[in-house]
Amino acid sequence: MRTSFLFFILLPVSLAAQNFIVNGGFERQTPRQSDRMQAPIAPCQFASNPNRLNDNAIGWTTFDVMTPDLLLWDTVAACPALPRPHRGNRMVGLIMYHPFQDGKFTFDYHELIQGRLAKPLEPGKTYRVSFWTRTNDSLGVQHLREVFGRVTNVRSVKCGNFGFYFSNGKINPKENFMLSQLDFSLRPQVNFTQIVETGDAWRQYSMLFKADRPYQYFLFGNFFSDAVTPLNMDIDERQKIDETNTATVDFWKKTKRIAYYCFDDFVVEAYKGEVETLEKTLLEKKTYTFESALLFDTGQSDLKAGSEPELLRLAAFLKTNPAIRLEIGGHTDDIGDDTSNFLLSERRARAVSVFLERNGIPPAQLRATGYGESHPVAANDTENGRQQNRRVECRQSEQ
Repeated sequence: MRTSFLFFILLPVSLAAQNFIVNGGFERQTPRQSDRMQAPIAPCQFASNPNRLNDNAIGWTTFDVMTPDLLLWDTVAACPALPRPHRGNRMVGLIMYHPFQDGKFTFDYHELIQGRLAKPLEPGKTYRVSFWTRTNDSLGVQHLREVFGRVTNVRSVKCGNFGFYFSNGKINPKENFMLSQLDFSLRPQVNFTQIVETGDAWRQYSMLFKADRPYQYFLFGNFFSDAVTPLNMDIDERQKIDETNTATVDFWKKTKRIAYYCFDDFVVEAYKGEVETLEKTLLEKKTYTFESALLFDTGQSDLKAGSEPELLRLAAFLKTNPAIRLEIGGHTDDIGDDTSNFLLSERRARAVSVFLERNGIPPAQLRATGYGESHPVAANDTENGRQQNRRVECRQSEQ
């Protein structure tokens, strides 16, 4: 199976655009059916079986032995330990990391959810896939303690490997993915490897990919072994806990690590922009522009985690073309005073340059320059124009 992965981006996605995902925000309730029992859904509760999701969210399913949480936030119940969903009253909570050394099984425990698309994707067409997620240290700890009761030594961690696996047909909910992943592991067509940390706030992650088949279903979750999943824990400490837990017979005495995330507003939409490769554009047009929102949060000059894949591609291009000298220019819109805009643009250009230097690019190959608001490419009297002006422009330089 071959699907072209293009790049990861972090920028606003309009929910008004056509969303191919059925019930991407989990708000649509499955109609009650008189001929069978359906698992009830109550506010502020974790799931005890897969049917909480399977019976209550149109378009979504999970698998046997998995218990992803369809979480209902209620204004009356208040749910003090539960963050509000990004929109509406519903969201999903998933365990993305819980290694076998910490649990009762011989396999890592991850939770996968299966979504349905309203119509098949078109082979050869580029799509934008996005979701909102939120980290919350207390929820993972609370979740394991509700499951195991007297467990006390729980470590909340953050991880990477957030992936989408697209398929032509629906995968049977009876599939035992915990075991089958050991025998014939699926690999997602698109995967966000970096550690996801949102600071207990909702944050959106987006990615582009080109479909090679008429996909109509997808799985979302961590498809990789916890041994190779990036984690915000020092490697020596991580290895020590692995070894200690493996040698500990008593399950209750093991340290239990868990990466628990809330998710909301999944979107798959047709990408209407022009997809230009960084390499081709720099060689042919001798310039390449990053939207500011791709690299930085509003008003900030620290690089976002999601900017790393594209900047690493830029570094690889410069290593392949060592004769090219690159000017990295920071640009802003005209909101704010001239001095502040100039300093912000300069810091942003320097942040990109420092990243490239740390990834093997000689400083002599780079020049960072801040232009502030002095070089607009569009009028600043509309939000669209201001967005175009907020950019980092990489241009081949003569010196």
